[in-house]
Amino acid sequence: MNRDAYYDDLKSLAHQMRVHYGVNTANFGMREVRRIYATEGIRIDYWPLPYKVKALYMCDDGDCSVAVQRRLPDEPKIFALVHEMKHHYRDRPALGSGLIHCGDYDANELIEKGAEVFAAEFIYPEERFSADLEEYHKSTWAPEDVVVFKRSCGAKVSYQFICKRLEWLGIIQPGQFHGVQFQKLEYEMYGPPFYRRRGGGRLAASTT
Repeated sequence: MNRDAYYDDLKSLAHQMRVHYGVNTANFGMREVRRIYATEGIRIDYWPLPYKVKALYMCDDGDCSVAVQRRLPDEPKIFALVHEMKHHYRDRPALGSGLIHCGDYDANELIEKGAEVFAAEFIYPEERFSADLEEYHKSTWAPEDVVVFKRSCGAKVSYQFICKRLEWLGIIQPGQFHGVQFQKLEYEMYGPPFYRRRGGGRLAASTT
């Protein structure tokens, strides 16, 4: 199977599993990921992993688990956990009692990129992404447009995810927004979320 066919197969698998689990893009978050993991019999463990390693899939004699960095924000954590689902569905026979180190692209480049393709399609299918772009009606993009699109699309994805998709579709140049601090830009445009405002945490605590 060549690379394109491999990726197409993983996109098809992502679609099948979305249907199987009744995934709704706008409502898909950590609660839904945990439900899928419980059904699949995969345990989530929080480990102090190396900085560049977001998650690891391990399966030994049917005991399957994923180690994930606890402090990851929800969006990259969701992507990492769905990334590991691909290993669960497709890579277990090759693993034996070992593990796939998700930061080791040199040794497992095709396997790891395939997991990225699966996760991206599972969380926010390219067809849905393209339809949302058509509604947005933009011919040229500035960083502010990425912020507006992310807030409007409903999918729980990172700014990096959106930029990669825009690059993949040829809408922006590779690396065009490299170095842009999108979260800071979002705060400048819309203000910080309530829980980050001064006193917000204390107020929330006092009213519970």
